[in-house]
Amino acid sequence: MRIRALLVVAALVVSGCASTQNLLTYPAGWSDADVMVGRERYQIWFHERQPTVLVQRGEPRPLGQMIAQNVTIRAADQSPGILTWGAAANAVLHQIGCGATEVTGSDQMREISYTCQPGVNVRNEVAARREEWRRGVIVEAPATN
Repeated sequence: MRIRALLVVAALVVSGCASTQNLLTYPAGWSDADVMVGRERYQIWFHERQPTVLVQRGEPRPLGQMIAQNVTIRAADQSPGILTWGAAANAVLHQIGCGATEVTGSDQMREISYTCQPGVNVRNEVAARREEWRRGVIVEAPATN
């Protein structure tokens, strides 16, 4: 219950951010993937019904704690460029035959739309790979942002 309340408060605080429009529709628990892009760490949640992922900077934590951290502790951090956010999402999307198409949001959180090759069952692919992805996926940082 506290996490849900924290999510609501955090969503109100960052309501100007495009990625918060669907924030409360993402699973509130632990991320589906822990991704390192160069030296930056990201957590990724797959939306259960929409072809989007929520990407947040930081160490693994449940969604509500990540949001609270990103609007308080990391609020003054400079956000990486769009290529870095896309690289974080594509680190897992490419493994299942999908790819990022649009990045929205600001600060330490982005919502990224994706498309997949015909026949890809995203829900099954994520379920099959989630534990491996939570142990960490590492990709190189893009050359330019």
